[in-house]
Amino acid sequence: MRDELVARGGAAYTSAAGWADVRLGAFSRPANMRWEGMSLADVMADRGLDAVDVVCELLLEEDLRVNQVTTGPWKPTMEPFFRHPAGMVGTDSTFIGAKPSPRTYGSYPRVLGEFVRQEHWLGLEEAVRKMTSAPADRLGLRDRGRLADGLKADIVVFDPQAVRSNATYDEPRQFPDGIEWVIVNGVVVVERGEHTGALPGRVLRR
Repeated sequence: MRDELVARGGAAYTSAAGWADVRLGAFSRPANMRWEGMSLADVMADRGLDAVDVVCELLLEEDLRVNQVTTGPWKPTMEPFFRHPAGMVGTDSTFIGAKPSPRTYGSYPRVLGEFVRQEHWLGLEEAVRKMTSAPADRLGLRDRGRLADGLKADIVVFDPQAVRSNATYDEPRQFPDGIEWVIVNGVVVVERGEHTGALPGRVLRR
């Protein structure tokens, strides 16, 4: 399998930063914990192996559970997407590992603080729609995405003049500024900017 990966060009990566753009995480073995949040290029240098061998070895050692984080879309390409009437906002980030992608904590605050308030790519109301009712409609979630009687009480209270992301690649688990209250399924999970410890959310299945 490794030979096939190499033969298919597995040692190549098209990012300008190369393998330094691929950060690894969610390690469970103590011997590998020192690489949490470090790049694949760092591990390659440390182990003296090429990319394919490092990836294969780590997957075997970690029972296929290694997480990876790369940089997001190139900012100049994002504005037309956000402005387009069909564009919506979502994120594929997870809370796995000590250093997940900063988009886990920062995607929506970045939209509100940077793209709306600073860049003026779109108005506040339209940005909120693209993050709430629009994706709910697209996914067929009829019981959420709006404030209305009978719908799930998922509510975010934020200050549009203060909201901003604080998450970085080196310190991704940083809560944003300007989001004082978050209610999920009618339960307060963020109160005056502090997480209450409540976990009332649930996985939505088709």
